[in-house]
Amino acid sequence: MPILIPLALAAIFFLAGNAVRIVRFVLLPLPLRWELYPIPKGPQERQRYGGAYFEESNWWERTQEKDRGGQLCFALREVLLLKSVRESFRELWLWSWLLHWGLYLYTAAALAVLVSVIVGFSWLHTAGIFGYGLACSVGLAGSVGVLALRLWHPRLRSVTSRGNLLDLALLAAVFGTGALAFPAVAYGRDLIIAFWQASPAGARLSFPFVVSAHVWLVAIFLAYFPFTHMTHAYMKFFSWHGVRWDDSPAMHDSRADRALTANLQRKATWPAAHIAGNGSTSWAEVVADPGGRGSAKRA
Repeated sequence: MPILIPLALAAIFFLAGNAVRIVRFVLLPLPLRWELYPIPKGPQERQRYGGAYFEESNWWERTQEKDRGGQLCFALREVLLLKSVRESFRELWLWSWLLHWGLYLYTAAALAVLVSVIVGFSWLHTAGIFGYGLACSVGLAGSVGVLALRLWHPRLRSVTSRGNLLDLALLAAVFGTGALAFPAVAYGRDLIIAFWQASPAGARLSFPFVVSAHVWLVAIFLAYFPFTHMTHAYMKFFSWHGVRWDDSPAMHDSRADRALTANLQRKATWPAAHIAGNGSTSWAEVVADPGGRGSAKRA
């Protein structure tokens, strides 16, 4: 099979799989909100001590401040610096930071080379090649470092699954073969040109084994990605804005009010003894029951 075909199919599968995952998340019932402060919304002075607009009298009569700038700054610190990891798990931070930046640089390098092929900017191609070499070196160090910590560190070993190890091993293989393929990195441009021009000669291009292995591993990674926890790369946007930071008031007939009303009509199937809805009682009945046991109390 020509080397371009699995890469193209994997890219399509990657886009479709992630789109399905996002749609499924958006269609889920309204999640339980955290309402744990501080959150990067509202006045800066209130964020410093973890306050909320509930402190104000007649807060329901006022328009609440959103402070998009605070949310953007928080997101950038997490995405670019992994601030929370650094504060809570210093031993993991450096390797995780290197792994994430390896992925960022690899993506940026691939886009730079692709654009250089389309528009013909040689300097952009040069920047992409340099970024590719740096990405593979940084990403390999990070993935091997995180993999070693997962296997060794007592804080991580007990919560490490086989899936975690597979993800890291695949990333290490991608970056490792990419580093080995760097001397032949000019083939990457030939590969993209052949794909872009749909040239019959492109299917007959001969690539070194390490280049072919790298392309196949990238294709496997792209197709595998939507089924892993690595989708937190974009799911954080939804969980931050829709769960962690959502403290909007559920006023009468608001979107939140309608979603909560729909949730209360769902059947309580939670098997906990203190609820015992048995799938026949709605959450509205459970909530209305002083004992919180719904039909179980009446049985």
